[in-house]
Amino acid sequence: MAVSRRTLEHQGRQRRYTEVTGDNPAPKTETLVLFLHGSLQSGSVARNFTAHTFDALATDSTTVLYPDGVGRHFNDLRRGFSESARTLGIDDVGFLKTLISIYDPAQVIGCGFSNGGQMLLRMLCEAPSTLAGVALFGSAAPTDDNMICSTERWVPTPILTVQGTADPIVPYDGGLAGISEFNRGKARSALDSARFFARLNDAGEHSTTRPVEGVRVDRFTGAAPVELWSIEGMGHLVPAPKRLDPRLGPGTDHVVGAELVREFFAL
Repeated sequence: MAVSRRTLEHQGRQRRYTEVTGDNPAPKTETLVLFLHGSLQSGSVARNFTAHTFDALATDSTTVLYPDGVGRHFNDLRRGFSESARTLGIDDVGFLKTLISIYDPAQVIGCGFSNGGQMLLRMLCEAPSTLAGVALFGSAAPTDDNMICSTERWVPTPILTVQGTADPIVPYDGGLAGISEFNRGKARSALDSARFFARLNDAGEHSTTRPVEGVRVDRFTGAAPVELWSIEGMGHLVPAPKRLDPRLGPGTDHVVGAELVREFFAL
C-alpha cells in the first residue's frame, strides 16, 4: 500500500486530499473510493477515525481518496448548515467532479460520515450518475424543508446506510441534528431515511433480517437497492475497531463499516 498527500487547484483554492493505492497500481484506476470526513475532521483525521480500515479497500486497480473540506467541512445539502464552506460559497460538487476526472475511473463509490455523507447526498441531487454507489454513516436524509436542492434529477443509485440507535448527534428516531447552537436542521429517522432513498430508487420490496445480535438490516430490493444497518447502542461514528471520544456515543464490535462497504458493493 502506498499513501500520498496531493493537491489540486479549484475555485482559486488549493484543495488537498490523501491518496491510497496498491503497491503496484495499474495504469488506469478501475474503481475510485471516496471517503468524505465529518464536521471538524480532515482526510487524515478520517483515516485515523476509521482505524485505517478503508485503506484496506485499496488494490492495484482500486484507489481510495480522502479529500479535505474547506474549514474542515463540506458544503452539503442541508439548509440548516451554516459553516464557512457554505458562507464562502464553496463548490464542493465541482471540486469532487474535478477530483474524479483526474482518475477517470470506471466507477466511483462514495463513502461519507456525517457532514461527508450529506455532501454525497448533494452529489446525488446535483451531479446524478457521477457516483455508482453511496455508503452513508450517521447521515440520515434531511427532511424536505431542510434541503437546499431537489431530487428532480435523481438517478437510482445503490445506497448503504449505517446508523447507531444511541447516536447523540443525528437522532436515530429523527429530529434536530447537531450539538446545541450548531444544529444542522431536521433529519428523518433512520428507517424513514431508508424508505425515502428506496422510493427514489424504485426499490419497493422490503425485508428485515438480524444477522448478528444487536444488528438489524432493512433491505429494499430493486435495480438500485437500499440497505439500512441499525446498530443497537452505537453512537455517532463509523463502526471500526477503535476507541473514540465518548461524546460521540458508544462504539461497537458488531460490524466494521469498511467491510460492509466491501460486501455491499462487491469490492
